[in-house]
Amino acid sequence: HIITVYDATVPTLTCLPDVTVSCASDVPLPNPNAITSSDNCSETVNVTFVNDVISNQICANRYTITRTYRATDVCGNSATCAQIITVFDNTPPTLTCLPDITVSCAADVPIPNIGAITTSDNCNGVVTVTVAPDVISNQTCANRYVVTRVYTATDVCGNTATCAQHITVFDAIPPTITCPANITVSCAENVPAPNTNSVLTGDNCAGLISVIVAPDIITNQTCANRYTITRVYTAIDVCGNTATCAQIITVFDATVPTLACLPDITVSCVSEVPTPNPAAITASDNCNGTVTVNFVNDVISNQTCANRYTITRTYRATDVCGNSATCAQIITVFDATVPTLTCLPDITVSCASDVPLPNPTAITASDNCNGSVTVTFVNEAISNQTCANRYTITRTYRAMDVC
Repeated sequence: HIITVYDATVPTLTCLPDVTVSCASDVPLPNPNAITSSDNCSETVNVTFVNDVISNQICANRYTITRTYRATDVCGNSATCAQIITVFDNTPPTLTCLPDITVSCAADVPIPNIGAITTSDNCNGVVTVTVAPDVISNQTCANRYVVTRVYTATDVCGNTATCAQHITVFDAIPPTITCPANITVSCAENVPAPNTNSVLTGDNCAGLISVIVAPDIITNQTCANRYTITRVYTAIDVCGNTATCAQIITVFDATVPTLACLPDITVSCVSEVPTPNPAAITASDNCNGTVTVNFVNDVISNQTCANRYTITRTYRATDVCGNSATCAQIITVFDATVPTLTCLPDITVSCASDVPLPNPTAITASDNCNGSVTVTFVNEAISNQTCANRYTITRTYRAMDVC
């Protein structure tokens, strides 16, 4: 009886189920012990790992592994199975942006700094950080806007994640301004014109500063040349922040006008004294305003008679702010002219008894000053007498004016 035992039947085996992992580091090690196998002859089946075949690889963490196991029975019959391990990383890396900040000026915006970005990846590979061009929004002026700065983290398989840092540029700091120094001038015409170029300015952000000046504010005015000007200058930066300063200009005329009196004169009589004449006085003022000239008074001194004395005649010039100056004209009244008189006509009488008595009232007299003239009998002088009724009488009268 020939019994031939001939095992030509391969064993059976069941591979581990196909799996998908994210990273190369997650791929499990081959594990033949986890393979289920059996044989038709019920003997021990030896399971071994054959190999891993990688295909479809596009990056370090995206590819397919075909893992082959072999089951071999005691007669060398063998069968294989393949486990498919898919490595597919679609998890983006993580990144943490720089914190949002606020700065005052465009010049203060920091440059992008990819080295300061914190990143990590599920697969522990190299993560590359890039930054996109800044996106500017909500801009209202050169130093008021928002910068959106987007950083992108890319892992070795091209998975990406982004974060945005917001940089707010907001200039709310006013510029600096220094006005011209306060000044005092005498006259309204000496007030300097506004001059924006004389104003010193500065700004925290380097930009053009405009300077404007408001209409002058006048206070404390008491006359045309006495008042205070408050001149306000305003500095405006490119974002409309403003600062002001005030220059105080005091107009104060304390200078008296000048005047030239009429020349001193000498007259003989009271009647020749001229009447005061303010219109004949020459006057001027430092502020080119109207000067009013008034007669102040006549002061009489050194009077010895009605036509012998001194007049000090004072005129006053007053400007529009009440500053005043005086001058004096000296008028000397000095009557040195003798009066005139006409004696009674010479007469001849026969007898001494016919000689008339002296009669001053019959004398005609006048004076240059039209004042009272007093005529008095002075004396009689007898001459050439040859007898009681033959002689000559020289009778003298004197006329005297008030001086």
